[in-house]
Amino acid sequence: MATNSAISFGGLASGIDTNALVTGLMAVERAPLNRNASKQQALTSAKGALSGVLNSFSGVKTAAEALNSLTAFASYSLTSSDEKVAVAVATGAAKPGSYSIEVQALSRETRAKSAAFASGTTALAQAGTLSITIGGTQSDILVDATDSLAGIASKINASGAAVSASVVKTGASAFLVVAGKNTGAANEVTFAEANGLTLGMTTYQNASDSRIVLDGQFTIERATNQFTDVLDGVTLTAKSVSATPTTLVVKSDADAQASKIQSFVSAYNNAISAGHLAAGWGSIKASTKELSGDSAVRSGLNLLGTTVSSTIPGLTGKYNQLASVGVKLSQDGTLSLDKTKLAAALEADPEAVAKLFLGDSATNTKGAMSVMSTVIDRLTQGSNATFPLRITQFDKQITALAKNYENLQDRLDQYEAGLRKKFTALETTISKIQFQGKQLAGFV
Repeated sequence: MATNSAISFGGLASGIDTNALVTGLMAVERAPLNRNASKQQALTSAKGALSGVLNSFSGVKTAAEALNSLTAFASYSLTSSDEKVAVAVATGAAKPGSYSIEVQALSRETRAKSAAFASGTTALAQAGTLSITIGGTQSDILVDATDSLAGIASKINASGAAVSASVVKTGASAFLVVAGKNTGAANEVTFAEANGLTLGMTTYQNASDSRIVLDGQFTIERATNQFTDVLDGVTLTAKSVSATPTTLVVKSDADAQASKIQSFVSAYNNAISAGHLAAGWGSIKASTKELSGDSAVRSGLNLLGTTVSSTIPGLTGKYNQLASVGVKLSQDGTLSLDKTKLAAALEADPEAVAKLFLGDSATNTKGAMSVMSTVIDRLTQGSNATFPLRITQFDKQITALAKNYENLQDRLDQYEAGLRKKFTALETTISKIQFQGKQLAGFV
């Protein structure tokens, strides 16, 4: 009974646990399959880690591109002694200094009104042509006898002329009011009435230019209240007329500039860290043995280090490499930012610092951020780039192993089926012999 209870599957005749025997034999034969699966898993992990490195390098490019324009890179503090009179914002590489701004006039648009009418919605019983001329461009509005002031305003607004028409009601009277959309003397609007039309249009505000005096020496007029080309990298907005000059102070904002550059430094350091964790560095072990000392990662890290530590081709002078403005390469490959050194460079020559990062279009020189973006493209963009090519190699190995796994599994399935067939035949033979033995014993 003890023997029979131990045999739950197979071996009913022989007393041998054939299922256990097959399982043991298959465990030995399955060793290559298990090694294959482990290799696939290791390569998949290596591919994932390398993809993470690629993404972190792409993050460096994103951070570099975020700095690669004057408006994004420049950081200046602009203060006005009276913001009710004039304000300013930095739009590029400004020149630090103090300036006196006297606002003598603000720009205005043309405003005109019709004669008074009893209603704004009753037909005027007038027919004719209202001609509106702006800077030599004339628009003719055809007025019908059934048109009211509101109807004429709608026709004017639909004409495409750079004016806006509306009806103003004072209680007893209604007026057609037309205002130019653009300020400045060059945008003066004039009116002419013909063919029996008698709206009585009169101008009560002429279009005029704004006018400021800079440092008591330079009188400047513009069509709008914004002055974009008076001070380099600064847009000045006149807000109200004042006989008392307003003082505008422009200076580099070292703290804001450092914050922008630090974003690039942080992205760079993330890429270095990802590379070290993937391929190993110093006491840091590689994430998988397949990436230990990987040539793609190593070459990528070395190329980044060479790029940030080199002099920018075409740049001359004191500030021609990132280290000269405080962006220093450490022994472990990461960057650090010396804010004091950066502030000193910005104070001494902000334009040269901007050229270091952004380049100089006058000499067709690329800046550090553009150079960095180009280098990272060589590592990450296109099937032949360093990282994509290495990832493709892992893919090919994984695919080949997966195919080999299928073949091994097919052979194991056939082998197991053969074993079970043989053991089944053995059990059948033993069963027959046992049966014959019992029959012979019956004749004794």
